[in-house]
Amino acid sequence: MKKFLSILVLSLNLLCAAAILADDGALPPALIPSDHMDVDWWKERHEANKERIAQGNVDLLLIGDSITHGWDGGGKPVLDYYYGDRNCVNMGFGGDQTGNVLWRLDDAPMDRIHPKAAMLLIGINNLWVACNQNPADIPLGIKKIVEKLESLYPDIKILVLFTFVVGPEGEQPTRSRVALSNALVLDLLRDDPQVIVKDINYIWLDEANRVPAELMADFVHPTELGYKRWAAAVEPEISKMLGDAPKAPMAE
Repeated sequence: MKKFLSILVLSLNLLCAAAILADDGALPPALIPSDHMDVDWWKERHEANKERIAQGNVDLLLIGDSITHGWDGGGKPVLDYYYGDRNCVNMGFGGDQTGNVLWRLDDAPMDRIHPKAAMLLIGINNLWVACNQNPADIPLGIKKIVEKLESLYPDIKILVLFTFVVGPEGEQPTRSRVALSNALVLDLLRDDPQVIVKDINYIWLDEANRVPAELMADFVHPTELGYKRWAAAVEPEISKMLGDAPKAPMAE
């Protein structure tokens, strides 16, 4: 687990630096497909994703950054319970931004599968203050990912989650950037019949608007308990999109 978190911290630092520098003069970084094939673990995970996708038989895609990547870490027992029998592929990569997701969707053999549903959670790595990106650009990147998925799979249903709150306290710059981005995502996607936009940030916050360490040990990445609450919160939508019976919540 410590190794996993170290990879995520290192990748976040690298990707923030890249976001500040990456600008072709026309599009913001959030809209520019970009890869990290020069990072060994990122390349290995991408190649493993491609190999699994090439095999076909995929009904559910989990798409995102380190928070989604963590379904394979601290959230693995929860992943196995909720999605182990649902032909699921985890396309979460630590440190990824919207542009990285766009690149991966272009490079992977996505034409080999016909998923019924996707759960998309992306944006926090664009929204860190240190990354110096305009928070109004991030929803455009999210919309572009949605459009890419819809172009690949005309019948797919997509659950787009509001970017999660971060940090132990409510008053901090990144949270205000997240709030702005989330509001714009809702505005951009609310009329798309293939998309469900959902805010589950209530599961992370206590009465004082703080994130308890028992749910996010580092106040960014969920613990096993956090993944249990996340999965339970989205199960009604996931089961409906897949057309199967909803699963009972795991014991906490």
